[in-house]
Amino acid sequence: MIGECEGIVLRQTKALKGRRMISLFTDRYGKVSAGTNISERGRGKSAIAIRPFTHGRYTLRRNRGYTNISSAEAVNSYYSIGEDYEKYVNASLVLEFAGRMLPEEAPAPELWLATSRFLEMTEGRSRAYRTLTAAWLVKALEFAGVLPDAENFAHDKLFSSLGFDTLEALAYLTGNPMEGMAALALDEDMAGAVIGALLRFAEVHLDIGNLKSEALLMV
Repeated sequence: MIGECEGIVLRQTKALKGRRMISLFTDRYGKVSAGTNISERGRGKSAIAIRPFTHGRYTLRRNRGYTNISSAEAVNSYYSIGEDYEKYVNASLVLEFAGRMLPEEAPAPELWLATSRFLEMTEGRSRAYRTLTAAWLVKALEFAGVLPDAENFAHDKLFSSLGFDTLEALAYLTGNPMEGMAALALDEDMAGAVIGALLRFAEVHLDIGNLKSEALLMV
């Protein structure tokens, strides 16, 4: 794989000799694990582009089975997400879930676009961040092909305990694109209940559980 792409940094870890390993959710290749010698210490667009939450443009090159980010440029660092605790924990849950769910190098352009929209809307909001998190989880589970049809939520034991109004809200999230959530603001307790049910569903059907960010979100 050699090419240019746009991507969202899911995770960054330090490696030997100043290298960093980046888990990158790209628009063209899906999730890609890549190394880079780009330093995070600078203030340029390339340094910002390897930080978590950042949406950037990347050049990926493969040599001897290893993928490397040879150049990077930040498009949007979503700086305000890191400055607001509620924004941060909601965005962290989404990126951690994406990192756990996505296989390596399997294109997922629709989910990538939903993730990009999620970050844009989260950055621009001043409240009701859980609504966007719930909406994104719906899109992720729909992408995975495991979420039941809306009319069957009440018959699924993982959703049946939700109240009628909460089930109606969940059905609304399944029937509308991520862009349609821009003006939606569910009650925080209702949104939290939806998120909790979706995460339990993901644990059963996708074996995605024990998310570190979930504990922060549910405090």
